Amino acid sequence: MPRKNGSQMIYDPASVRQYFDEFSEREWDRLSDSTQGRIKYRIHRQFLEKVVRPEMHVLDAGCGPGRFAIDLIKLGANVTLVDLSSVQLELARSHLSKANLLQEATAIQQGDITRLDTIDDSTFDVTICYGSTISYTCQEFPRALEELMRVTRPDGHIIASVTSLFGTLRLVGPLDARDFIRSADCHLDWKAVLSGEQIVYTKSGSPEFHQPMVLFTSVGFLSVLEDAGLTVIEMASSNPIVPSFTAISSIAESVGASAELERLELTACKAPGLLDAGEHLIAVAKKTSVGSE
Repeated sequence: MPRKNGSQMIYDPASVRQYFDEFSEREWDRLSDSTQGRIKYRIHRQFLEKVVRPEMHVLDAGCGPGRFAIDLIKLGANVTLVDLSSVQLELARSHLSKANLLQEATAIQQGDITRLDTIDDSTFDVTICYGSTISYTCQEFPRALEELMRVTRPDGHIIASVTSLFGTLRLVGPLDARDFIRSADCHLDWKAVLSGEQIVYTKSGSPEFHQPMVLFTSVGFLSVLEDAGLTVIEMASSNPIVPSFTAISSIAESVGASAELERLELTACKAPGLLDAGEHLIAVAKKTSVGSE
């Protein structure tokens, strides 16, 4: 379990909700407005294509503006969308409507992944929780995992991502973040990073982190999933070769080069030696009958 460290251990759902209300359409745009964003979307989508089958009941927890919900519906799933932000849910309705899929959604409801009180036990064949939704729950991440497991059927799958500790720190280079690295202890538990801890909290009030978060190494993420009773089938990372904020204008201007970079990232994202290089860690896990007892 993570170290308790005063103000670092705060989950404030109202603050997270307000942030994504204000973030609005940018949450949709971040996976389409750059070469890296489009590749990140493709990396995440491949795991849905592997696991989800027609007529499955799927929860999209932390659904945001509905990008992955659209993919899930197109795969034939019965999809329930849940998000903290009412603005993101309205955007999800809008994007589903534009795709002529709004009527295909099973339900769209506001909710917190640490308290999915309106959902019965063992409701879904697959539970998706993409982005940094789990990381935003800070010290409550074990409760979030417990809830995601509770609403998933025995032998069902959970596909989840969290914010990567070293993948985040890797952005120091592309951003040339001198001020961050000189005052790192103002932004996250730097002593924990340098001592090799696998789960590290950011610090409340840091101007570098838009919300307090818990960051994971691949070892840390694997450990908490297994501790929760899940069997991890596959792990990956998003964009381990070329992270966001790296200037790649020449590649972006070339359709062929962009396509080859995507092929490379789709291969590299599963390489064990590169798991900690990507911005998000992704896991495909199974809720076994033993773990559900």
